[in-house]
Amino acid sequence: MGVEESGRLADALGRLVERGTLDRAQADAVLSEYGKPGEAPKPESVRRRLGEIAGYLGASLLVGAILLFLAETWDMVGRSGRVTVLGILTVVLFGGGVVLRRDDEVRRRLSSTLMTGAAIAAGFGMDAALDDVVPAEWLMASIAATLVVTAGYLLARSALGQLGMAVGALAILLSLVDLLNVDDTVDFGLGMIGLGVLWAVLYWRHWVVERRFALAIAVSYGVIGSQLMLTAEGLVKYLPTLLMAVVCFGAYVWVREWVVLAGGVIAATLVVPEFLYDVTDGSLGAGGVMLISGITLLGASMAGLRMRRVPPPDPDLTAGSGSTVAPVAGSDPGSAAVPSAGTDPV
Repeated sequence: MGVEESGRLADALGRLVERGTLDRAQADAVLSEYGKPGEAPKPESVRRRLGEIAGYLGASLLVGAILLFLAETWDMVGRSGRVTVLGILTVVLFGGGVVLRRDDEVRRRLSSTLMTGAAIAAGFGMDAALDDVVPAEWLMASIAATLVVTAGYLLARSALGQLGMAVGALAILLSLVDLLNVDDTVDFGLGMIGLGVLWAVLYWRHWVVERRFALAIAVSYGVIGSQLMLTAEGLVKYLPTLLMAVVCFGAYVWVREWVVLAGGVIAATLVVPEFLYDVTDGSLGAGGVMLISGITLLGASMAGLRMRRVPPPDPDLTAGSGSTVAPVAGSDPGSAAVPSAGTDPV
């Protein structure tokens, strides 16, 4: 490890200690481990990949066989038979996912896939059990599936599991809209924006591992929800999409993730021509709308590229540094440093 690189690492760890994110012992442990010679990561063998593929195929054949059996005997097995078969499928898939769960990457992906499939089976099983019994069977089924997929995600985290949670949350929202007889898409749009806020909180609080994917879900729900609110009356209906663009551009200044920048560009490209077409009573025509869309997209993209070249704000610019720094083993003692143990966290 070079002197310059070790100095930058020590500076970064020093700022984290000052803010209280890490303590001195943790910073020293990182410095000590990073100073050791590392081993090149071992690529996954072909045998392991074939084993993972075989696991997916086996699970697919199992689920397919059970679904084929249900399709052929749906009317004959009755309610109790359907619930029993789907319940067994749920237990087998979720139990298989728990058994396969390990720190190993391949096993974790396969485990998450099985438990996500178990959530789908649990949802259909709940619907079969409550069909024509209670008016909220779809809501209960959506809640059951979401609970199972959330439990599976907590046991084996993956992008597929997080996607399952997002779909489950959307299914709950759709079920509530149907149950409450809400025909106005404005309310549904507000609900989708709420889901976007929820996923932004999951990202912000580090409650999900696939944080960029969480931002993508948040942005998608926010943009789609704001567009659904265009059915409202008056020019205020364009405000949610405009706010979405502003929030995305503002968030990009801090998080530096391309997905929020893309969300801001898309929201701005949508809202400007929509607003102008409305205020001009459609006199712009299709060609005018396309021209304005192109100009807006180009302008938003150029603004985004300019923002990418501006360094993110440093939260420690106004914080006093005056702390002593411990050099990394093997580096120049005067190069950089972690604050001493007596430093008070900011």
